[in-house]
Amino acid sequence: MKGGLWLTALPLNAAALLLYAVLALCAVPLLQAQVEVELHGSVETLQAIPFAKDSGLTDSRNAFTGEISAFVGAASAFVSLSAEYNGVSPDRTGFSLDEAWLDWGAGAFSFRLGRQLVSWGAADGLILTDVVCPQNLTAYAGIDFAGSRLAVDGFKLRYSFQTLAIEALWLPIFSPARLPGEQNPLYAVFYPSSVDAGGAALPVSLQDKTLPLTIRNGEYGLRVSWYTSAADLSVMGFYGWNDIAFMEKKLIGTLPVVTGLELLPEYERTITAGADASIPIGDFLLRLETAWTGGGYYERPLEDTVAILADGQTERPVEKQNLKLLAGIDWNPSVWNLSAQYYEDMLTDAYSGGTERPWRKNGVSLRIARSFFRETLKCSAWYYLDLIDFDSVGSVSAEYALTDALSLSLGSDFFSGGIDDRGSYAPYKDLSCFWFKGIFRF
Repeated sequence: MKGGLWLTALPLNAAALLLYAVLALCAVPLLQAQVEVELHGSVETLQAIPFAKDSGLTDSRNAFTGEISAFVGAASAFVSLSAEYNGVSPDRTGFSLDEAWLDWGAGAFSFRLGRQLVSWGAADGLILTDVVCPQNLTAYAGIDFAGSRLAVDGFKLRYSFQTLAIEALWLPIFSPARLPGEQNPLYAVFYPSSVDAGGAALPVSLQDKTLPLTIRNGEYGLRVSWYTSAADLSVMGFYGWNDIAFMEKKLIGTLPVVTGLELLPEYERTITAGADASIPIGDFLLRLETAWTGGGYYERPLEDTVAILADGQTERPVEKQNLKLLAGIDWNPSVWNLSAQYYEDMLTDAYSGGTERPWRKNGVSLRIARSFFRETLKCSAWYYLDLIDFDSVGSVSAEYALTDALSLSLGSDFFSGGIDDRGSYAPYKDLSCFWFKGIFRF
């Protein structure tokens, strides 16, 4: 290929090898210098028991995490590895490289190369501008939003000068969301085994996903932030892909003899632009955030889907623009932590119909936390209510630190399907559970 275009056509696995070969070469000078090294880690067990009496454990994980940090001059490196054995979801058993990056600082500039977490935005537990890192959707019990984010592979250049900070991202390797395997209790939430076809159950078959395979299919992001005594302000843009594949649908066979429904996962480009602000007002902190996304795909109304399939065509979800708005307020008096948010999610070009989902969804969230006994006992609760379908999700937990290294937690996650079992959280309602967690940190 001409003009260096060979690089943009590297297959995904070769791109990953190239990235980590560069990372290894850059680490060589660190090995020859006086390096300060820190080792940390944790051992964790979690067991989740569902509310439903006729169900077994919904989660049973035992995990080890090891972290290595190294510092030399203006350079630093970080590696995080984990291993998990899961007695309920075999797809989650195994080893993973969670993070692995090198960071250099030179004056106002810093450069980070490798697998890293990138956090943008000001929302609590909701996704508006924080679109860089995909989610791990293979687990839910005892996991907060921050713990569900997956690191991405790429390059981050940061410029910081007084009250200004600029972050530029290039992610040559596309990282989709991690979805549950067939033996995972969450599998049926994403992939139904059958659909209702006039009173008869029509079996569903899922085809393999086709990922964007070359470096030219990379993702790009830019965020500019200003920090002042009156407010912290940021604007951002991100050009990427759908983290979760949308499904094209096709009948197997021809009417009147149809033997099943075929699902064809597809990824398409998306673009997100947004802004956020954090404004201190006395003892309160006001948080504002907005994001516009183009390239999202949403299910058509059922009657439209049926008509397209009956005509022998492949049904494709409809592309719509999406606008999200959030206003939140935090209050932290002494040992208390209180937070409330109002959230709007609109399909700006679907108000006249065209999607199964309502063109407008809105909701409220509340969080309350308090520490006791010199912060050895921490209690918290979080709740989100959708104001359209009135489905909801919530969690309560209490964590007690037996020592500085060992803590035990009890908690519950609960889901409600809302009116007529509609809403985003309706498929999770049978997964409401109690859980116990123990963590030893070293």
